[in-house]
Amino acid sequence: MQRTLPVAALLILILLAGCINWHLARIYTIAGIIRHENSDIPVAGAEVAIIGESSVFSLRADLQGRFSITLRGSESKLRVKVEHPDYLPVEQKITLGKNREVFLSIELTPRGESYCVAAGTVDYALPEIPAVPLPALFDAHFGPLEAEAWDEEPWDIIVEPYVCSEEAALAIGRDIGAEGSRLFLEAGIVVFSKPEEVPIDQFLSEARAHPLVKAADIDYPVFPLAAAAELQLAAIPNDPEYNRQWNLAAVYLPFAWPQVERRATVRIAVLDTLISADHPDLQQNLNLQDAYNVVDQSSDVRDDFHRSGRPEKPPYSHGTHVIGIIGATADNAKGVAGAVWGADVEIIPIVVLGKDNRSSLSHVIAGIDKAIELGVDLINMSLGANLSSPHTHMLYAKIQEADAAGITMVAAAGNGGKLLYPAGYDEVIAVGATTSQHQITYYSAADGVRLFAPGGEELDPGKGVYSTDLVEPNGDGYSVGRGTSMATPLVTAIAALVKSTYPNITKDDLEELLWSTGIVFDPERPGQRLVNAYAAVTNTPVKKADVVFSNLDTGGDYAVELDQDRYFHKLLPPGLYRVTAHIDANQDQMVNPGEWYYESEIVLEPDKHVSGLQIRLDIYR
Repeated sequence: MQRTLPVAALLILILLAGCINWHLARIYTIAGIIRHENSDIPVAGAEVAIIGESSVFSLRADLQGRFSITLRGSESKLRVKVEHPDYLPVEQKITLGKNREVFLSIELTPRGESYCVAAGTVDYALPEIPAVPLPALFDAHFGPLEAEAWDEEPWDIIVEPYVCSEEAALAIGRDIGAEGSRLFLEAGIVVFSKPEEVPIDQFLSEARAHPLVKAADIDYPVFPLAAAAELQLAAIPNDPEYNRQWNLAAVYLPFAWPQVERRATVRIAVLDTLISADHPDLQQNLNLQDAYNVVDQSSDVRDDFHRSGRPEKPPYSHGTHVIGIIGATADNAKGVAGAVWGADVEIIPIVVLGKDNRSSLSHVIAGIDKAIELGVDLINMSLGANLSSPHTHMLYAKIQEADAAGITMVAAAGNGGKLLYPAGYDEVIAVGATTSQHQITYYSAADGVRLFAPGGEELDPGKGVYSTDLVEPNGDGYSVGRGTSMATPLVTAIAALVKSTYPNITKDDLEELLWSTGIVFDPERPGQRLVNAYAAVTNTPVKKADVVFSNLDTGGDYAVELDQDRYFHKLLPPGLYRVTAHIDANQDQMVNPGEWYYESEIVLEPDKHVSGLQIRLDIYR
């Protein structure tokens, strides 16, 4: 009698066979780059097919000629076929061995032997900075932050009780042996000072173990990020000191101002020092009714140096300088022009830095909390702290809360070459500093920073950025400052101009617009860009540009496509070409005054490639 396998045994065999086949299957990554023959010029848009015995996988090379695909299979021999309408097809075999990653370098031969490649980048032109001789200024008393300041051992911790009250603060402080405490009732936190003989880590551990404590962190020191200096198509305000403000022209602000529309009031919280609240050049845009002093937990944000018993000579006021860059009254025939000219803004000072220009993260956390409560649109933080575990710190939770509320946060990247916090968080726009020559300053953090603005150096006109300050006998003067602190409010102001013109723009779209309209000032770092006020306010990113090579011999037009780094590559027949690039802002198919435009002629010779073309859009006048 013929025996048959039981059904269960048959299923087991099938499953085992499947497991064996699965075990034999391997995961491979096949990647590569496609170039024009005998050159380093990539071929964009080539169709790549990975062909096996029973399957075909298709993909397309990007604008840098790159492609990549990850496959699971047991086949060891595959074919790769590359096709492009301007080139002869190429096919080659690959063997998949123990190496799970295969990288291919493939060269393509043009169909026409005399064809040549035109490749390069498209970007905005860098603005010209007027060379204005400036008189020497007074010797300010606010000096650059010493590197040793970051090495100071923290003395305090921030504690978030489950229930924040004076009773809870007293109980916690007593149990952990705190030398002193400061209660921030509105923010729901308490700051405790450790005993001199107790290490900060031990003090923190004891607080975290307390049954009334929800969370605790070190209250790291915070410093302002600036250094004092020693000494219609375009709108020009009548402020007498405007000619000293080279930083405004450096980001196309004179062209942006006529385009700004007042469609909404933009509320800006500036977390900084006490300010010269009676400065005559700041009255129009200051909102002192909502102002708040976190340090003293009061509504008094005035830096009254006479009342405070300071030396007779007034100090450099970091907060006054920052607010002036944003919102000094423009076109009032007085002093300087603020960058938000044309927009309806309210600048709300929130004091988080003490009279010695130092502070701690507890003040910053409480300041952000106050800004959230006030429902602001923007927060400017020209300050920074050096954190060892930034994403587990209580500061990050407050940053996330502000982000969830739709608030755009702008912070100084740092002056010691290292990215500080809160600028280092993804939810915050980090701003680095540039010079009048459109180069990153020697002091500015750069790694991890995508957006830059003028922050000033000693070789710049006037030795830095000119703005309002707490000087002269009545505290209504002006001075020069340098630092990422000075770059940050310029980006905040431009964000306010955009928000005023497009009130419904989301936080994420606003941040993307500022970056996508930025100017690449270093071709080696296309991801780092100088903020461009005019392109941002007119919503004209480079990706909207129509770039065309017109053959003047044959009449043929060849459009090019740009990648995210604004790079293009095009195979063209030899000849004389007119190259045009145009952002048609009103989409009327015409080049109008004020639109971004470029035009030039170029000769392409047979078999001679041009790979470094720089097409720079300027304002058509």
